[in-house]
Amino acid sequence: MKWRIVIFVLSTLWNYVVSIDCVTPLGANSQCISLYDCPQLLSAFELRPLPSNVIRFLKQSQCGFEGYTPRVCCGPLGQRDETSTTTQRQRITTQSNSAEIDPVYDEDSSPAPRNNCGIDNNGDRIYGGQITDLDEFPWMALLGYRTHKGRISYQCGGVLINHRYVLTAAHCITGAIERELGHLVTVRLGEYDTQTDVDCSDGECADPPQEIPVLSTYPHPGYIDGNINRRDDVGLVRLARRAKYSYYVKPVCLADGNSRLGDGYEVYVAGWGKTLEGINSPIKLKLNLPIYNKNECVNKYRTLGAELVEKQICAGGSYRQDACRGDSGGPLMRKLPGGTWEAVGVVSFGYGCGREGWPGVYTSVAAYNDWIRSKIRSTNV
Repeated sequence: MKWRIVIFVLSTLWNYVVSIDCVTPLGANSQCISLYDCPQLLSAFELRPLPSNVIRFLKQSQCGFEGYTPRVCCGPLGQRDETSTTTQRQRITTQSNSAEIDPVYDEDSSPAPRNNCGIDNNGDRIYGGQITDLDEFPWMALLGYRTHKGRISYQCGGVLINHRYVLTAAHCITGAIERELGHLVTVRLGEYDTQTDVDCSDGECADPPQEIPVLSTYPHPGYIDGNINRRDDVGLVRLARRAKYSYYVKPVCLADGNSRLGDGYEVYVAGWGKTLEGINSPIKLKLNLPIYNKNECVNKYRTLGAELVEKQICAGGSYRQDACRGDSGGPLMRKLPGGTWEAVGVVSFGYGCGREGWPGVYTSVAAYNDWIRSKIRSTNV
């Protein structure tokens, strides 16, 4: 009986603490819970555009993070309740190793933070590539276009960088591809084998792929369609609904100014591009490549009339080892010492496929990191 009383008292005290573990901006005692469990505040995001006073209120309501999800001191939007207690407890915060977490609604308004991206399950198009494991590179995306005949054709790649945005090449979302093929209408996530409805390997079966409509596209404003230099060949795809993270769908990290790639550094490409037989692979492939000396690369492409700049990366150069047509927009990746992965480049162009001595050209992600972040913030309203 004595222990029952103690348990009852502890339970009562716990419930009491939970019920007043934060104070809302209006001065009311409340709970620090997931934003998605707080309909009062979640409904505010239906306002377009978000009024500045609402944004300020949401920032003041935030009390931490649970994984990717913001936690808020859940209470109604409105004026301060002067009858509520004036003694405010210190707002609870969740410590994080990432300095990239934004103050409000970070899940969709910025790329995934460093402590929650680039997590490959194995730790450990591709011309001459190797077959990936079923759950390898879970951030890979296939871009689907509605052709002039009305069917869906998957012709470019990309990478998921948060719940709502996919990073790809500008030439995959504007210009010739729209004129010759059709408009981008869908993104497929969690795909492995495009020829099977259920992907299985070694007794393991993956979740069905997520097919998400495209809401809008944002090619870099500096990109010029048809220009041989392919500068600013980077863009974003905004999904019509949030991707659901799972074992087979996760975001990749983005390279920043601290990312350094020396000559010979090992990087990877992945996708569903052309194989040695010259046909698009139905299965996700991967290939490791060395970073190619930039000066030599610049001189080679200058003979073709192209002038490469600092914001472009060269990689590959070995016979039949290359990213090819179907891999456009896909990532050039590297594995960090801690085991996570980051996208360092976006497949842009090359001279043929897998030609000896001719590396592929990739748009540097680090060079456009600021643009990517600012574009997401400005469009996620």
